[in-house]
This record gives sequence, structure tokens and C-alpha cells, in this order.
Amino acid sequence: MIFAFIGITLMLTAAFAFSYMFITSEVKYRCSVPECEHAENTTFEPPWLNASAPKINGVISRCTRYVVQNDHLGTCTEASFTNVTRDCDSWIYDPNEYTILNEWGFTCDDNQWKLTLVGTIQNIGQTVGLIFAGYISDRYGRRVILTMATALSGVSGLIHSFSVNYYMFLVFQFLNAFIAAGIYNAGFILGMEMMGVKNRVYGSTIISSMYAMGEILLGLFASWVRSWRMLLRVVYGPALLAIFLPLVIPESVRWLLSKDKHEEVNKIYHKMARMNGLQVTDETINTFKELSVTKTKTKSELVVSDERKPIVQVLHSSVILIRLLVCSFCWLTNGFIYYGMSLNSVSLAGDKYINFVLIAIVEIPAYYISCVLNNYIGRKPTLSSAFLLSGAFCLASLFIPAGVWNYGFLFLYMAGKLCIAMAFSTMYLFTAELFPTTLRNSLLGICDMMSRVGSSLSPQISLLARIMPSLPLILFGSMSMIAGILSLIFPETLGMKLPDTVLEAEEIGKSNKTRKIPDLNTLPYQTNIR
Repeated sequence: MIFAFIGITLMLTAAFAFSYMFITSEVKYRCSVPECEHAENTTFEPPWLNASAPKINGVISRCTRYVVQNDHLGTCTEASFTNVTRDCDSWIYDPNEYTILNEWGFTCDDNQWKLTLVGTIQNIGQTVGLIFAGYISDRYGRRVILTMATALSGVSGLIHSFSVNYYMFLVFQFLNAFIAAGIYNAGFILGMEMMGVKNRVYGSTIISSMYAMGEILLGLFASWVRSWRMLLRVVYGPALLAIFLPLVIPESVRWLLSKDKHEEVNKIYHKMARMNGLQVTDETINTFKELSVTKTKTKSELVVSDERKPIVQVLHSSVILIRLLVCSFCWLTNGFIYYGMSLNSVSLAGDKYINFVLIAIVEIPAYYISCVLNNYIGRKPTLSSAFLLSGAFCLASLFIPAGVWNYGFLFLYMAGKLCIAMAFSTMYLFTAELFPTTLRNSLLGICDMMSRVGSSLSPQISLLARIMPSLPLILFGSMSMIAGILSLIFPETLGMKLPDTVLEAEEIGKSNKTRKIPDLNTLPYQTNIR
């Protein structure tokens, strides 16, 4: 039950992160011809539409139209137009959809950047918010940040839906992302710290699947409401109920123990015993403690041999430096392609809502497949093959002619998204195992930042498509193939104990002798950076 409530908040996080895709998405529009119609009383496809504007690649221009003859009388016909063109100064929009494009008239190429800027602002807000969210989570608790961030996101999101202009919209887009930045990590950590040691890898896979479920529900709701203001209210409104989370979700036991709050820990264990229908005895309480908390190493068990600053240690080790550079590129590639393919899905041929839902659905099997492959064939072949296959599928889709066998194109696109989701899932676990304890947190932070750079750049792919429609897929495919080749330089870490020092990290892969770890599930949780 507790895990279910955490999962619901993570589903909301997915909707928060991707809702702007539908809020800023393209809407069908055409030039208004005031000589032939009144904007308040017209149809989107009048009988004279094909003769009203020039055609570009077989499509009626949305930004230029033909001048109407001066001597035309009454209702326009196809013969009412001349061959002289002029720029449009007003537009008629598809009445079945309402985004900020038709709200504030962001038509034609000159205004396209205003739509793509929203996604970049979203990712910048998340990056800045993570800095503060981590501190609050460690200082005041996982449940506090989970409750506070989710509830405040609800308030901010509802205000966002009442934006009166583009600038107010951008401000609240940033605030929404800033506030919600810590929800996924807090919920993920809280869920993992509440699970038994043996179930953590599989638990993390379930949590990642809940995030994908949030994306699926977002696509379904967006196809239902088709109004950006209503969509924001549907997505952010339920977040207000987060104020009741403290009534159903306990604080992390590990966090409470780190703060020496043993009395509260005992209350939680007693509550867990009652919820499981067990008699509250010392033996029962000790059982829950053994399931929830692993034995921690004492200081004497850790090898502390280098007190230099992390950057100094990295620069003095060519092995670690090369790994960091390659990891950084792989994380940037992951962030750019993972978010870029989701964003680009609404621009593909066919129904954009169905496309988005299908692209989200393939993430669920991707997480389970990567979990199994990482445990049986290793991290290195899983990561490299996932990158290479993702690139191959993206590039192969370019050879399917436009308008021919659309299902084949969509299948290849979905396969590419499945593989990049596998790579993203594997990359976090692999990176944590490649670096020593003395540098792990710092270097993971650098890699995470590179992923944010990639995700911040991904909204601009629609501008690239204006230059050449195939350019986004060429970029996805080539970057993924390069990352797959570069990842081959990593040593395999399956069955290896986590390195504590730079020297131990450098020795990974140099010896044929495998150092067996006590339990695979004691490794860092397998997850995605959201």
C-alpha cells in the first residue's frame, strides 16, 4: 500500500515533466482571408481553400496566401483569387485543439523558437531545482520533500493554467519544474530505503515502470481534453492531495537512523508489524530491521588512501579521466535521445497522442529486459548493444519512404526508444560501479549534469527538422552509435565488488580473477535520472 502511494506521486512527476509537449504542440492552421470570411463565423476547410494559397511540397502554405480579386462579389470561389501572393496577418485554427500556439498566435517559422524555448526552460528549472531538493531531502527527510514538492507543484501548476500572457507562462513553467525537480529522486530513494535488501534491483525496475505509466496516462488525458489550460488542471490538480501523504507514508527508516531518531524508527516497525498481521514482539521487530537495513562498513573496513580533492585525483589518473569523459558523453547522449525521441514522437505521421503513448509503453519492457541482461550477461554488453541497436533502428527508419508503410517506421522508432531506455537504465548502475567510493558521488553528479545538458537541448530538435526533416533521426542515430562504440572501452563490472579507492577502480578489468560480491542487490539501485 505504501509503495502504491509512492508510485502514484512518481506517475504525477512524469506528467509534470512531459505535459509541455502537448501544451506547445503544433495545431493545424491556415491563413485567414477576411475578404471571403469572418473569423467568428467560418469553417476550417472552406470550398475555396485549395485556391487561396500556394502549395509547398504539396501542402498549402500557412504563412502566405493569394490576393483576392478586387471585383469579386459575394461568396468567394476558386476563381476569386489572383496569382499575386502576400504574407498572412491573421489565421484560422483547427477548432478541435487548443495549445499556446493558437492562444498567443505563435505561427510560422519566426515564432517557432517561442514554442521550443518552453522545453528548454523546463529542463533548466529541473536542473536548478535538483540542487536544492537534494539538500532538503538529506536535511529534513525524504517524506518532507516528497509531500512539500508535490503539493506546491499542484498549487503552482494550477496558477500556471491561468497564465494571461507568454511571459507569465514561462515564469511558471520554470517554477513548476524547479519545485517538482526533487519528487522523483525523493520518492525513488524513499521506496528503495523501505524495501528489503534482496528486492531493491527489482523494486527500482517497478518504480521506473510507474514513471512510464505516468507518461501513458498523460498521453491519454491529453487526447481527451485537447486544451492546454484544462490539461494543466487535470495533471496538477490531484497533486494537492499530497498534503495527506504523511498519513499513509512513513519517513525513511535509514534517514531516521542517520539522525538518531530511534524512537520514531521503533514506531514505524511496530506499525509495519501490525499492517502485516504479525504479533508485535521483539523478534518481529528485529526481522523488519534485518530486512530494511544492511550492515554498514566501519571506518576501518574502508581503504582511505587519498585525501586530495576529487578533481585532482581524476586529473592524476588517466584511466579514471578517460572513463569520466566517455561516461559524460554517454550520459549526454542518453538525455538528448531519450527526451528527444519522446518530444519528436508528437511530430511523427499519424495521431500524435497514440504515438506518444506507444513510445511510452515500450519503456516498461525495456526496464525489465535491461534488469535481466545486466544480471546475466553483464553491464558492458548490455549498454553497448543497447546504444548500437538504438542508433541502428533510428538510422534504418530513414530508409522508409515518407507516406509508405507508416507502421514500419513507427515500429523502428519504438524499437529505438526501447533500446535507449535500456541504455539509460543500465548507465546509472554501470557508472556507479566504475568509480571509487572516494569519487563516486562527485563524478555521478558530473555525469548527471551532462544528462541535463542533453535533455535541455532536446526541445530544439523541432527547429532542426525545419532545416531538414530527417536531421533529428540522423543525430539520434549517429550519437547513439558513437556512444555504443565508445562504451566498449569500459571494463566489465558484473560480479566485481565496488572499488573504494582510485587504485582499485583502475584495476577493474585488468585481472581475470573475479572478485565475487555478496549479493547483486547490494549494489547501487538501478534507476533513471528524471
